[in-house]
Amino acid sequence: MTLFRQILLVIIVCFSVNLVGVLWLEFQSTRSYLANQLESDLNNTSTSMSMALQPHLQAEDKVMIDSTINTYFDGGFYERIELEIYQDDSRIVKTNPVAVKGVPSWFIGLDLLKIPEQETIITDGWMQAATLKIAGHPGFAYLQLWNAFIAMCWWIGGLSVAVISFTAFGIRVLLAPLNRIQVKAQQIQERNFGQPLKLPKTLELRQVTEAINRMTDKLRDQFNEEARLHDKLKQQAFQDATTGLGNRSFFNRQLRAWLDDNPHGAVFLLELNGLESIKKRDGFTQRDEVVKAAAQRVQNVFNPDNGHVTCRLSASEFAVLVQGVDDQALAEKLDQLSETLNSPHFTQSFYEQPIYHIGAVVVQHTMETPQLMSLVDNALQQARQSVDHMHVCKQTVANSQAPILKTELRDKMVEAINSASLGFSRQPVFEFENSGNAYHFEAFAQLKLAQMGAVNAASFISVLDEYELGQAFDKKVIDLIIGHIHANPTHKYAINLTASALKSDDFIEWLISQMNQNKDITDNVCFEFSEESVIYNKERIEVLCEQFKLLGVQFGVDRVGRNFSSLSYLQSIHPNYVKIDHAYTQMALSNKDDAYFVGSLCTTIHNLDVAVIATRVENEAQLDVLKDYHFDGYQGYIYKPESFDI
Repeated sequence: MTLFRQILLVIIVCFSVNLVGVLWLEFQSTRSYLANQLESDLNNTSTSMSMALQPHLQAEDKVMIDSTINTYFDGGFYERIELEIYQDDSRIVKTNPVAVKGVPSWFIGLDLLKIPEQETIITDGWMQAATLKIAGHPGFAYLQLWNAFIAMCWWIGGLSVAVISFTAFGIRVLLAPLNRIQVKAQQIQERNFGQPLKLPKTLELRQVTEAINRMTDKLRDQFNEEARLHDKLKQQAFQDATTGLGNRSFFNRQLRAWLDDNPHGAVFLLELNGLESIKKRDGFTQRDEVVKAAAQRVQNVFNPDNGHVTCRLSASEFAVLVQGVDDQALAEKLDQLSETLNSPHFTQSFYEQPIYHIGAVVVQHTMETPQLMSLVDNALQQARQSVDHMHVCKQTVANSQAPILKTELRDKMVEAINSASLGFSRQPVFEFENSGNAYHFEAFAQLKLAQMGAVNAASFISVLDEYELGQAFDKKVIDLIIGHIHANPTHKYAINLTASALKSDDFIEWLISQMNQNKDITDNVCFEFSEESVIYNKERIEVLCEQFKLLGVQFGVDRVGRNFSSLSYLQSIHPNYVKIDHAYTQMALSNKDDAYFVGSLCTTIHNLDVAVIATRVENEAQLDVLKDYHFDGYQGYIYKPESFDI
């Protein structure tokens, strides 16, 4: 029982005992008064009636005797009148049953009033002539007592309702600070610190509130310090100080993890020329400003929100890992980059021409990192000799078919989405402590394109984003999986949301509406979005996450740790789980020195009471290593994806 109910119950019991006691005394007083009135009236009637009957008894006129008795009896205030005449031993008896209109029989049956009786000897001179016995009728008294009882009940009821309502309101007002403390404690448990509590006027609650506020501040500072320390260590190890991009070490880890997972995209090197001349003539500050401007222009074209990774490998060299593009798409993107680098506003800072060279390699199948970087270096060498200062190597394209135009690919994708030509596979995510218990099954969608067969998401995600087809694609996937869950409610599915769909307010409203209409399956579905989507689309994601929490829908963040932004965004959306970027899994498995960052990342996230899932786990040996880093779950090709029908 809650404290509110306990306090209210104690007050109600005490009030009820006092009220009932007071009203019972009042009831007793009324009853005594009515009984006394009956007795007094009976005495008066007995005296009066005796005097009225005496002459008729002397005259032995029984007709007048009977008439006199009837006169008194018909008043209705007597239950019984009995006259015993000694002269002839006769009796005259009049009775009136105790039944009162408007008073229930059960109330009369309680025998609350003692019926008074009066016996009088009537004399004739010195001789006893008769005995008169009168018993009062309690009807009027019971009616008065019943009315008093009803009035008291209404009074008790009305006063009780008023007192209980006022007391409940008062207790709620007094306990409001305690309720806020309870909510705050729950928020602290979820590592949602928020604003300090307002100090109440009650001394004891004020002291408790101050203690809670101090504890909240300490916990917030502790988390922020741990997050800051992790970010600082990560920046020192993997971030370029000038541009804020990843350094060579970071790029190598991202590239290695990408190549291990059926890569589809491209890698290119951008070489800036003449930075040393800028330093000599304008100073290192101007050189750094040029480098920062170049980094920004690269990221404007290859938006990290779409999963592209841009790093600075050396003083004059940038590397970009481009997700999900073919040679045609890459050529278009590189033309955009060339155009922005050749803008007068940028080139005016240089004293040498050409100001850049770009060497790129299209990747469509797995290869070793040294092999790929050798091809990229070779492409850069050829770019230095090229007229347009750019060279794209297509030697690694595994598909020997003629390239398909992007517009044609877009039309095929639209047709496949509209006709629901999708295939699905699922991969389980298991708990470390209980390998038989799956968190959920991550659903992977494939598009079945005409004349191309089934195409994985990695191959078309960039086209979805470029032509803003992510919203239509996600809607179709969600509709199909929800239908599958209704038909087979045995598994919980995690659905990945595309970055382009999450940029649409219409899609977010649609998704919330869908989950409102399917509240019966909220335990069988969860949603995931990438860390980039949260960082670059934070306001919409926060709105969506808030609605998910209200609906009881779980959600998670994928590829956590891939960016150099602070982990404070996890505190604002507070997901149910996160999936660590697979580069961290490789760090934990391959290098004990770098593995420290994995432990630091897991600890920081655990401090928010968020589950941490390792990705790209391949075998049992890797599982044994990862257990030391306190992951909550794992996912990878240790359990390969399996197809399922929808």
